[in-house]
Amino acid sequence: MNEFLMDAHMHFDLYKDKIEVLHYIEAVKSYTIAMTNLPDIYNRYEKLVGRYKYTQIAIGYHPELVKDFPNQIELFKKLSVKSRYIGEVGLDGSTNDKRICLDQERIFSEILEFLTGKNKVLSVHSRHASKDVLKHLDGFAGTVIMHWYSGRIQDLEEAIDRGYYFSINPQMLNSKSGANIISKIPVQRILLESDAPFIPSLKSQYSIDFNDIIYEYFSNMYNVTKKQVEHRVKANFEEIVKTKDSI
Repeated sequence: MNEFLMDAHMHFDLYKDKIEVLHYIEAVKSYTIAMTNLPDIYNRYEKLVGRYKYTQIAIGYHPELVKDFPNQIELFKKLSVKSRYIGEVGLDGSTNDKRICLDQERIFSEILEFLTGKNKVLSVHSRHASKDVLKHLDGFAGTVIMHWYSGRIQDLEEAIDRGYYFSINPQMLNSKSGANIISKIPVQRILLESDAPFIPSLKSQYSIDFNDIIYEYFSNMYNVTKKQVEHRVKANFEEIVKTKDSI
């Protein structure tokens, strides 16, 4: 078993047995940031998650839910003072509906304007929208983690230059494009995530075993020991959470 376990982006609330997932995280001592996709969902589970040492709950406003829940921005602002962690937020370019895209941009822009300079850690969704996401993030004062990045290489390079972090999940290791992206990310900017339950191996039951898979991958890529990779990832995570409100 690895000494340092983490998951920078997962959705415990989407599992049937949520309590079991939280108990498991506590038992294995995995430092975890649990996403929510709407302010309402954060409000529902905030007190529950607050009982656990190893899980922090993030307040989110998922771009794909903006079209169905367009009026939760004020609730988001009200609740955001309770958590240093923000996610899942961002833009999703999977739709060709310009109205939906504009609504996503309006919400994301308002979130960033409200949170800048407030020592927040953002987990950012950028599928098919990396260029626009970077445009909106320009000038944002806070910590940015690019979740499951799959965008353009030139945008990746700009994000690296800005000092953003990247949370890597097992699915990214299994595709040519994912492996190409990972190869360009400095080890000082790497974090681990599962995005559970949105990967096949974790669809029905949550497990932290994916940490070892990713550590092994980077060990081979950098020709170093898994322990060295683990120590580097731990240091990266500590950089993100170092604050009086840290995990």
